[in-house]
Amino acid sequence: MIQNTLTWYTGEIFEARFILGFGVITIIVGLLFYFYGSVPTAKALLIPLIVIGSIFTAIGANMSRSNQKKVSEVVATYTKDKVAFIEAEKKRVEDFQYLYPMSIGISLVCFAVALGLLYFVKNVQWQAIAISLILFGSAFAIIDYFSKERATIYYEKLINFKS
Repeated sequence: MIQNTLTWYTGEIFEARFILGFGVITIIVGLLFYFYGSVPTAKALLIPLIVIGSIFTAIGANMSRSNQKKVSEVVATYTKDKVAFIEAEKKRVEDFQYLYPMSIGISLVCFAVALGLLYFVKNVQWQAIAISLILFGSAFAIIDYFSKERATIYYEKLINFKS
């Protein structure tokens, strides 16, 4: 079972690095639009993309650091008491399941606000914010799509584990 747990954390660390990379690339793209874009709409994307990129960079860096720390603790906890470890892991996985429907809701709100801004507001700053909200909502949904799949697989292995 410890191998399944380590696989889970390896997936979390990979996801964190992916999120971190996405955040850094988003910041770079914002800077490139600003410095090399020739139209006002390209320049207007600077602040929204830096904000979105900074959010993803912070999330990715924090996830990577915390999950790497947890990997070393997991082996020691599992070795000490396997049954208690598995029960604690089941509870941990169950406790964050509410986040998946919530993240879909957040993505939907981002899309709805973005569509409203794009349709009703003709200011390039607000339209740049709308584009950033679409990017944020899409990335958030994609990340949680894969996270939920890993969580489901891991939880099934926890439930079916026989000591």
